[in-house]
Amino acid sequence: MCDAQVENISSLKHDLSKTDTIDNADGEPSKSFWLRKAPAQVPTVLDPDDALMKRFQNVLKEHLLRLNNNLSEEILDLEATVKSTKKKHEEESLQLYYAQQEISQQQSTIEKYQNTLMKLISLREEKDQKVNEIRESHKKIQEKVLEEKKKEDKLSRDLQNLTALQNQFAQWEEELNKCLTISKRTCKKDAIVQQELINEKQRKDCILFKLREEVWRLEDEITYLNEQVQLKLNEKIATSQLVADANTDLEAIHREHKNLCNSWNAVVLNISKRDKIYDQLSEEREKMRDSFTALQTETEKLKKEALKESENNENLTSVQLRLEDDIGIVSRMVTTGNEKINNLESDLIKVTKFGEQTLNEYNTAHAEYQDYVNLEEQLDKDLAKLMNLKMEQENLIFEKLKEKVTHDKAARYLNKLLMDTKKAIQEQELLVVQAENSYGKNLLELARLNTSIENEKAEYQELSQKNNEKEKDINELQKEIKKCDTTIGRKQMKIISLNKMIEQILASTGGEEISPQDLKILTLEKNIQETEQNNQRAQQFWLRQQGYMVTLSQQRDEQLQQLNILNKEVMIMEQKNLKIQYQLEKFRKEDADMDKTVNLLHQKLLQLNANLVAQKELREELEDKNCIKKNEYMKSLENAEFALIKLQSDLQELINEKIALKEELSAAQRESLSWEKKVQIMQETSKEIKKERSSGGDIALMKSEIHKMEMRLSHLRRAQEKLINDMEFCVGRRDVILHKVMGRLKKNPKEQHNQKIMFSKRIKDQKLKIKQILKDMKETEANVLKTEEQMKQFVRELDEQRQTLKSIEDAIPDLDQEIMKMEMLKSYKLKSLVFKQRKVKMLEDIKSGRYRMLCRSETLLNDELQNERTLHGYLVHVMEQTKLDFPLLKNKSNYYLLYKSRVWFEDLKEGSA
Repeated sequence: MCDAQVENISSLKHDLSKTDTIDNADGEPSKSFWLRKAPAQVPTVLDPDDALMKRFQNVLKEHLLRLNNNLSEEILDLEATVKSTKKKHEEESLQLYYAQQEISQQQSTIEKYQNTLMKLISLREEKDQKVNEIRESHKKIQEKVLEEKKKEDKLSRDLQNLTALQNQFAQWEEELNKCLTISKRTCKKDAIVQQELINEKQRKDCILFKLREEVWRLEDEITYLNEQVQLKLNEKIATSQLVADANTDLEAIHREHKNLCNSWNAVVLNISKRDKIYDQLSEEREKMRDSFTALQTETEKLKKEALKESENNENLTSVQLRLEDDIGIVSRMVTTGNEKINNLESDLIKVTKFGEQTLNEYNTAHAEYQDYVNLEEQLDKDLAKLMNLKMEQENLIFEKLKEKVTHDKAARYLNKLLMDTKKAIQEQELLVVQAENSYGKNLLELARLNTSIENEKAEYQELSQKNNEKEKDINELQKEIKKCDTTIGRKQMKIISLNKMIEQILASTGGEEISPQDLKILTLEKNIQETEQNNQRAQQFWLRQQGYMVTLSQQRDEQLQQLNILNKEVMIMEQKNLKIQYQLEKFRKEDADMDKTVNLLHQKLLQLNANLVAQKELREELEDKNCIKKNEYMKSLENAEFALIKLQSDLQELINEKIALKEELSAAQRESLSWEKKVQIMQETSKEIKKERSSGGDIALMKSEIHKMEMRLSHLRRAQEKLINDMEFCVGRRDVILHKVMGRLKKNPKEQHNQKIMFSKRIKDQKLKIKQILKDMKETEANVLKTEEQMKQFVRELDEQRQTLKSIEDAIPDLDQEIMKMEMLKSYKLKSLVFKQRKVKMLEDIKSGRYRMLCRSETLLNDELQNERTLHGYLVHVMEQTKLDFPLLKNKSNYYLLYKSRVWFEDLKEGSA
């Protein structure tokens, strides 16, 4: 109580100084000026070494010792909690170290897999080189086979010419024999005629031989042209097969594209999971902010309890300024949030446009990635457990901080530790997220490489089997070619022997010089003998040749059939080789496309990582700002401590200045009723509240923003309805167009095929447009939902701010009443203290015999009492009249009435005494 009395005296001194300035500024005396009493003698003050003051000092010392003990106990508790948190931090750091070791082991295994993959790729390149070498050797062998075929065709043509010449010679021999028989029967005179006929016949035979040669040449050209026609037909068949193979290859490419799209879907799901984790982290950060704001509110309560009662009005104005600053900050945050939402919407539109091109083809590779998804879910569960442990630990820390943060030095140390732990945890979370991303990328690359290696192994086995079959066929062809070479050599030897026989026959015509008749006779005889021998030999030879020719013709037919079969097989193998080459080129192109897509995805992932880094930087900036604010609040707390120390020194000074206060008590009584300034302050506060509620205030701005958002929502709904109407109009228009086109097609059936193709293309384009429109509709619906959520948030914030304003407005009259009560108590206690001091002085005067009686008779005393009562009644009447005239000053008038009644009662007691 004594401490409160001293504080009340200091506040009263401050108020008295203010009232003095007001009276001097106005230049007119206040109401208390003509109501005050005459100045009395200045009372003396108690000595500091008095027993009463010692009791007060003892009580104050006990109080301070209790506070010191409580603070020391709390410091010990905080040190214990700090030690426990350090132990938990060390345990968590050990767990994180073990997790990092596991991650390093996984990275080493991934590097091993990569090395094995590089080895497999090198083996594949070596096998590709071997295949290329085999192809080149196969091409060389094919060229040799073609050259040998050409040689065989030439030799077959020479054989045909030789057989034709042989037949010609045989015919000529027969004709010569016939002529000889005719010449034997005829006379010598006819010999000349016969020779002329023979010569003419020979000429004719030569002409016929030339004609036959031309016929053979034309036949060879015809056969060559027929072969070329067959080759063209084979090429046409090969091109048709190539077209079919190309269609199959396109279908395979389409499937692979679907697989790639499915893999990209998996990547997008992983990215969305990462975003969810980041959202959870942001929610945790907001919880941390809320806890920090709770700590700030507690510190502000401590400030309010430590400050003087005269500074309550200043606290109210500071609260109002803080509310205005918070509203400005909220509006800035709303604008920044809207800008971020717009940027995110543009990014989402881009991503959806890219995803629309791919999502239509993603349906087949989901089963292959389930194992990886399960692994990722296990990792997510482990991370969730770690996050739950972290949350529990942080909640424990914050609860303990809420319960035990009273001393500033301990609070600073704990806050530093918390900031360090937060930064370490955030860095570890980022490392975990990066490890998850790298692990997912490596898994995708491993799956792709495994699938490509299996496909290439199967293709390599097929190619090796086909090459073995082709080698076997080539060996068989070489054996058959060797057989043909041996038969051709035999035929050549026979032709040489026939030429020698012809030369001997021609040489037998030459001999000795004999008369022409003898010569003729000898020649005829020799000719007859030779002809007979030749006939016999020729008959034998003819019989042999006929049998041999039959066998040769059969062999030749068989060889021709085999050659045709081999040609066909060679053509088929060439077509297969072309197909294989085409497939290899196609696979190479697919590998190049895959590399391009992987590079694009890698670039996109880099962009997303850059965005995450930017968000991380923003978060760090916000944390830095929070740290700055925290430091500011800590400085303000330090200032408050200094202010408390100053107050304690002021208390000591006030104890020393009691004598000076006794001289100023009379002036304080005169000007204690200076409540005009307080009334002006209340009027100003009411005006400021009305301004805030008016059109230029923050509440009106919030209402205008809500109205704008509602207008935007209505505009979006109108746009949605317009889009729906446009869709309906497009459907009706499409029906009309279809009816017109069907009528045209019935009239012109020839153009039906072309128009079907055109309509199919247009339908595809329309489907794409419809999909885009539907996606735009979904986006608009999402935007509408977002705007509705924003509206709800704004409405909630407005309600909260209204509630805060209502609470502040409701608290203002309570605060005024409390201020009035405290002032009344303060004035009453001061007055009672003065009366007690006066009593003590009067008793001392009575003891010493220095007391002078003012009213020495009872009549004078009764007259003085009657005057005091009349003056009191007059004052009561004046104050009641002021109540009626000024109802706003009702509290002040009540306070004055009570105060005067108590003062009068005390005066009466004193007078009676």
